[in-house]
Amino acid sequence: MLRGFTNVDIADFGCAFNAYRRSAIEPVLGSIGKQKFTKALVLSAGASVVEVDLDHRAREDQSRYSPFRLVRLSLHVLAGFWPQPIQWAGILIGTSSCLLSLAAAIWGGVIWIASGDFPGQIFLAALVLGVLGIQGFILALVGEYLGRIQRDVEGRPLYTVERELG
Repeated sequence: MLRGFTNVDIADFGCAFNAYRRSAIEPVLGSIGKQKFTKALVLSAGASVVEVDLDHRAREDQSRYSPFRLVRLSLHVLAGFWPQPIQWAGILIGTSSCLLSLAAAIWGGVIWIASGDFPGQIFLAALVLGVLGIQGFILALVGEYLGRIQRDVEGRPLYTVERELG
């Protein structure tokens, strides 16, 4: 999953055997204690990483990583390096609910005109879907604010300048 977010071909992001140049680690020093994946954090600051193969012995006992713990780590990656899921969920809920609300309102209008009887339940459904759509867009806005707060709290730089030219 981290390979997809960082676009770097590294086999083991959880390996504890890491060496960094000081210039690569300085921009993210304030964030290291707040993130579990230091290698991905350094990569997100713009450093390049090279992987060196190690000769690991096979584990003799059971792994400490239960399926529940692996799911928690995956969610940590999603929340720590990719704040857009809340925004995308809000936009998806908002757009689909607003479109369904519009369709229900049109359908209710056609039934009202064709039969002369007011379809209250259909218009109520359109109203509920419209409110849900507005809430979805508000959720997307909250997701944007949470992403900005996360960047400010972690102190990650928006970009790093390796050297100035001229």
